[in-house]
Amino acid sequence: MVPAPEPRSHVLVVDDEPRNRALLRALLSDTHLVTDVASGAAAIEVVNRDESIDLVLLDVMMPDLDGFAVCRQIKQLRPEPFLPVLLLTALTDQPSRNAGFEAGADDFVTKPFDRRELLLRTRAFLKLRHQDERIRSQLRELRQLAQLKDNLAALLVHDLRNPLAGLSGLLSVMQQDARTDDDREILDEAMTASRHLRETIEDMLQVRALEDSQLTPRRAQVSLRALAAEAQACMDGDARARNLEIELVGDDALVEVDGGLLRRAMENLLANALRYTRPRTMVTLGVGVDPESIDLWVADRGPGVPDAFKDRVFEKYGAVEGAADRIRRGCGLGLYLVKLVSEAHGGRATVEDRPDGGAIFHIRFPRAAA
Repeated sequence: MVPAPEPRSHVLVVDDEPRNRALLRALLSDTHLVTDVASGAAAIEVVNRDESIDLVLLDVMMPDLDGFAVCRQIKQLRPEPFLPVLLLTALTDQPSRNAGFEAGADDFVTKPFDRRELLLRTRAFLKLRHQDERIRSQLRELRQLAQLKDNLAALLVHDLRNPLAGLSGLLSVMQQDARTDDDREILDEAMTASRHLRETIEDMLQVRALEDSQLTPRRAQVSLRALAAEAQACMDGDARARNLEIELVGDDALVEVDGGLLRRAMENLLANALRYTRPRTMVTLGVGVDPESIDLWVADRGPGVPDAFKDRVFEKYGAVEGAADRIRRGCGLGLYLVKLVSEAHGGRATVEDRPDGGAIFHIRFPRAAA
């Protein structure tokens, strides 16, 4: 089967001299589609209505609009994808060339031009144009694949909720009927694992909803200290299992926040701290309040976060990306949810080094925004 010929590139020639336009058309028309116009205004009109133009050969000295002004307007009309503009000019002084580049020109061809040079420059910039188109097309395909992946993950996560709820119910019944301490201990561990899995699934669903702007903070007046205490109580079982303690310190204030989201963010910070803190040490959950801002923080005694990784640790799957560097490991969604919740309250999530080792993770947001 004979492959279909590739479509010819479309070149726009702009020159007020009929002889020059005829020469350029004769030179290019064997290998390219050629449109020629006699004025800058006509060139702008063509570029504005015809997206098939791949390259512009533009005379500088024209009576209505000079080539510099025309080039500037073409670049404003077509900022992307890349549309090369080559200026045809007898001006060779450096100020004129600088003016051309400032107007957005990609290259110059000096009049009287060498035909071979013109063809080679045209070919080179058309190649750049087509490479730019190919890269943009590949990026669009990658974004589509990423969207399909996210949609599939969301569907799977959503469908896991019901069987997981059933499993948790069965474990609860078995826990009530357990006859020995060993049985109860095993079932306690199974219930803990089930709860962790449920929390991971909820994180994934909340992340997706926040990313799609489908989950907006449902604000109500809550006590920050009471909210932090709830997060502490939720994670106390994990702390005891790891031979750790969680202490709650700081102030209190009544603020308008989404208590559920903010509590989940604190729980994620505590879970992260418990995972990395050395046994028989303390994880601290703090509440800081001043007239301008709120600061919720968790301090651990883990390996810390290297400076090069501090900006990435809150990214989606950031912990996975850091695994090759033997940095904190995880699914990368817990801290990403912390970031999204912080931003939903008009603030940001940060991490800093803790004196004597470890890290301090912060959720800071303006008190007025709360």
